[in-house]
This record gives sequence, structure tokens and C-alpha cells, in this order.
Amino acid sequence: MRRLVNSLFFLGLLALLLLPACSEDKKTAGENLSVSKPRPGGTFRRPLRNDPSTLDPAHITDVYGSTVAQQLHEGLIQFDQNLNVVPAIARSWTASRDGLTWTFGLRPGVRFHHGREVIAEDFVYSFRRILSPRTKSELTWLFDRIAGAPEYMTGKASQVKGLEALDRYTLRIRLSEPFAPFITLLGMAQAKVVPRELVEGKESFFASHPVGAGPFQFAGWERGKTILLEANENYYEGRPYLDRIEFRIYAGLQDERILADFEAGQLDAGYIPGEIAPQKLQEILNTKRYQHLRKPILSLLFWGMNTTRPPFNDLRVRQALNFAINVKAINDYARNGRFVPARGILPPGMPGFDPELRVYEHDLEKARSLLASVGATARAALPEIELWSNDNSLAARREYEVLLKNLEDLKIKGKIKLVPDWPTYEAALKRGDPLIYRYAWYADYPDPDNFLYVLLTPSSKYNFSRYRNGKITGLLSTARRETDYLKRVSLYRQAERQIMADAPWVPIFHHTFEYLLHSSVRGIEINALGERFIPMKKVWFAPGNREARPGS
Repeated sequence: MRRLVNSLFFLGLLALLLLPACSEDKKTAGENLSVSKPRPGGTFRRPLRNDPSTLDPAHITDVYGSTVAQQLHEGLIQFDQNLNVVPAIARSWTASRDGLTWTFGLRPGVRFHHGREVIAEDFVYSFRRILSPRTKSELTWLFDRIAGAPEYMTGKASQVKGLEALDRYTLRIRLSEPFAPFITLLGMAQAKVVPRELVEGKESFFASHPVGAGPFQFAGWERGKTILLEANENYYEGRPYLDRIEFRIYAGLQDERILADFEAGQLDAGYIPGEIAPQKLQEILNTKRYQHLRKPILSLLFWGMNTTRPPFNDLRVRQALNFAINVKAINDYARNGRFVPARGILPPGMPGFDPELRVYEHDLEKARSLLASVGATARAALPEIELWSNDNSLAARREYEVLLKNLEDLKIKGKIKLVPDWPTYEAALKRGDPLIYRYAWYADYPDPDNFLYVLLTPSSKYNFSRYRNGKITGLLSTARRETDYLKRVSLYRQAERQIMADAPWVPIFHHTFEYLLHSSVRGIEINALGERFIPMKKVWFAPGNREARPGS
């Protein structure tokens, strides 16, 4: 029997994600449906809030690279507007009753951008490459539960026995143990297929000149300025409507500048800055020149603390900051109350989200009491703390105002260290340079595993807080294997409560994605995974409105 998942878990996910696929301003929603026949042509100019580190799926660790890669590369499956798993290069698949063996039937005739057909062996190579010790990928956790992966990763085997091309168009993947989120992982940008002959021995070139099988193909990258993609004339679903996508790079998350460029007609999409004045917001929403899309997404902004170095190796210091930092005030002042203040890690709509979670409320006296009890080593490191961030937007600067005032109330002098270049910032996080750092995580796949296991277990390369708790790692490992939906939810809630008690992070808010589009834009679909997963192959410009797009 054809199965999209191996358990009731995904059905529970769909029940919990009762969010509209695309929520638009009422005035423009009808207009967006008024033209029924798509029309080809045009360049769509999109903002990108930072330069990607790479466009090689085996090394993409930031949202900027995955935003571009989702248009360039193609994988076995994809997500629709409601986060259903639907076919991509795999036109069908089956899973064994024990959840260990997955068999994918591939579409014949799918081609890479350089013309060669995609076959099952290409997926074997692409997945094995991520596991290879020579690749040094940060993404081995994607496929380390495939049978034989540990032996291959340590050099004890020359192949991954659980990865097999049964014939030209049939791929079989055998897992070493049940892994509930497995099918959803395959929708990530990092799980896309790449052509071996253009990668091996040319990894550095491929990272900046990628070749995939997606609806758009690479045409150029001027770092810090633009990334240009062109329509793939031979895309298996048919040529996309747009001729080109131009990603314009705004290093340092410059939402105010993005909005100004959007209003000046230099972009076809823009963001509403979190700190926008109410009068300005109403002016934007009331104009017929723009469409306004708004949707809660599975995300979290937090301040992480290096739990291995003073003063944050002391639990009481970390807990004190959780009590001292006024999350509601940050959201109200910096974001006009438009985001959801975080009480925990998992966002609303995510399976396992606990609406009753109340570990910390703003309580300055508790924070002071905790700090008064810390040891001499931690106390010596407290008077002045450098807080690292990559965001220099006005909204972020307002956030820092509240944050620094909260620290001042504890007689801690905070100083913001701004590193606007994302690759530089990410490298510093990997080295463990920051004592406390600002970080946003947007779900790569719709499962709590993507937040808790991926960010907070010792083996994860995204565990920048160096958090370690053996009990939590055990709970999260068990949750990965559990196929009973209710048991999984219980395990994740237990884990989240203990993590919050251990306080490696100060959760700030869950994002609401807001997009502005010029009135001529049609075909935009947004799901709860946000901007990265917009299928640009469906986007087009309405005839008769092209003159409303300056620069088109």
C-alpha cells in the first residue's frame, strides 16, 4: 500500500497545523484570483537577507542557501501548501510495515540542467556523499540512520549497505531502526540530488556554480549583491512561467531598506519590518498596489548561551537571564506585538507544542536572587558580557535596547557585537567564540525532531550552546524511533520541559511571516515552513499589470 508516512504521526501533524495555506489582505485576495490563465515571462526580483555560505546541498546550513537551493535542486518528494508530502522525482513510494525499508519509483526522463537523465544511482551517490568522511558535511544526521551509515562514516565500509539502486528508476533505502520523521527529511534542500561528474574533484567550483534538476538553473552569483537563476526549459513538470529569478542580497537583514526598495519598484516582493510604525503599516495595507500575505511559521528566535564557559556554565546564571529578559516587552516594542512571544522551544502548530508550558515569567527578583547565589568564577565573568548578533535592522536594535536594559537591572553591562556577514558569523558560532549569541531557526521539516534533536544533542553541529544532558539525548533518541503519535508527543513534552529547566537558551518569539507583493504577482503559495519553500515555478505576472512593476 502506498504510504506517505509510516505512522499516525503525520496525520496528527496535519490536524495540528490548522493554518491557512496563504492568508492575504481581504482587499487583494479576490484580485489575486481574478486572472485564471497564467502567462509566461518576466524576472521576479526577490530579497535575500544574507549571502549564502554555499549552494552545494551537502554543505547548506543556513536559510539563505536553502532558499535559493529549493529553486535550483530537486529531490524525491516535496511539500504542498498544507505540508502534505507529495511526489517530486519519486512518483511513488512504499514503506515496509516495520518502517525500515523504503522503496521509491523514480520518474523517467527527469534531467539535470546539463542534460543528463537523473537515475536512482544519483540519489545513492548524493546521500552517500553527505555521509562520506571526505565530504566533511555538517548534515550527516540526515542519513546516519540508514543501515551501514556508521561503518561508512568511520571508514570501516566502502559503501552504505542500506542505499541501493535496484534498477535505473528504483531506489531502496533501508534504515537501521524506525525513524518517524524520515519521509519529511527528504523534502529538505539538503536532500536534493546532484550529478556526480560535476561534483567530484570540483567541490569548490560546484559550491558557487551548482547544477541541479530543479525548475530554475544557475546563471550567476555576485557575492554580496545578486544571485541570478534562469528558467529550466526542460523541467519535468514543464517550464516555469518566469524567465528569471533575481535574488538581491541585503547582508545583515536590512528589512527597512528592503521595504524602501520594494516601494520604489526595485523588488517584486518585500517584508514588513517588525518595528514599522502603525500609520505606515496601514498606509501599506490600504493601497491597491500591493498584496499582503501573512502566515505563522514554524520558527524560533532565541539567545543561546555557551554552557561550557563561565559565566554560562553555571545553571543559575542561565536561569537568571530567562527570568530577567522581558520577552513580551521585546515583542511589543521591537515588533509591534506582531509575533508570538515564546514560552518554550516548539512553536504553536508543531506536534508536541505544549500550551501549558510556563517555566519562566519575567521576574526580576528571582533573577537577582539566583545571581546572588552563584560562585566566584561565574560572578567574576558577569559584570560585562558581549552579545553576538548578525542582525542590524531597526527592529533588532530595539530588541537590544530592551535586552541591555534587562541586563542592566541585574548590574550586568551588555555590549552588542555585530557580525553582519553571515558566513563569518556562522563560523564564529561553530568555533564557540560567542558566550551568548542571537540565532533564528526555521523548521527544515515539520517535526519537533528538527528543533529538539537537531539543535540540542551533543552530536549535532548546530548545538552552538554546547548543551549536554544524557537523559534528554535518550528521550529524543527514543522519540525518533517511536511511531505512536501520542507517545511521541509525550516524549517531546518531557524533553522540552527539562531543556527549559536547564536553560541553554532564552527563547524570544516565534515568527509570523509577512510578505508584500506587487499587484501583478500571481501564483504565490506559502506553507508553514515559510519563505524558503515558496514554489517559484508556479509564480507569474498578470497581463495588463506589468506597467505597474517599475523596472520590469
